[in-house]
Amino acid sequence: MRKIWNVISPVIVLFVLYFGVIYGGMILASGLSSKPLDDTMGKYFSIVVAVALVIITIVEYLCFFKKDYVVQDRLLYRKPVYFAVLFILGAAFSHGLNLLVSLFNINGIFGDYQAVENEIFAPGVVLVIIRALILAPIAEELVFRGLVFRRMKGYTNFWIAAVVSSVLFGLYHMNLAQGIYAFLFGILLCLVYRAFENLFAPIMLHFSANLLSVILTYTKAAYPSQTVYIISMVVMFLISAAVYLFVIRKIPSKKNVG
Repeated sequence: MRKIWNVISPVIVLFVLYFGVIYGGMILASGLSSKPLDDTMGKYFSIVVAVALVIITIVEYLCFFKKDYVVQDRLLYRKPVYFAVLFILGAAFSHGLNLLVSLFNINGIFGDYQAVENEIFAPGVVLVIIRALILAPIAEELVFRGLVFRRMKGYTNFWIAAVVSSVLFGLYHMNLAQGIYAFLFGILLCLVYRAFENLFAPIMLHFSANLLSVILTYTKAAYPSQTVYIISMVVMFLISAAVYLFVIRKIPSKKNVG
């Protein structure tokens, strides 16, 4: 029972922080304002609350993280080429997943991803960059790979730990479309974490995925035809497979994560 609690407690605390900051902020805002917030102010308020949540999460989990993380984990071999490799892998695989999930037209089933996306990208680009590109990758990797995956790995094996942490990562997003994406992307994040033995690797991968989503959202990029769409999806997965199999898996391991 204690082992189960050790695995799920970081996620429970994350949800408590999430709803506590959101609803606490709403109560505070309503108490300070004599009139309801208009749509524009409401959007900015939601992003400020989200940024505050992520900052609190980072601070909270850095305390736990010091107890869990192995400080002598290597720093990506100090080779800059790996930063480019992780960027390419994260961007290609995340875009391929987005295209794949979109094919099934499941948005609106158990949550509305479009509504979540509109809320995230409604405010100015600076706040979006702070939230999606800097704070979210750090906070989520601290929790789901740095704590949940590492703790589960200590009790079972890599694949069970990867699946459990990725399922919780998917549930955290609270809608089916994004949940499926997060689950599959979470498996890759665990594989990359195992290969590099350093949490900065999945953070970099996460950052590159979010960066591509931000770029595509603001540029409103679209495919000219279904054929091009399918070909692009296949190419993204082929690039991801090649990078993982011929670069990431070739990294010599000195020790196992966990």
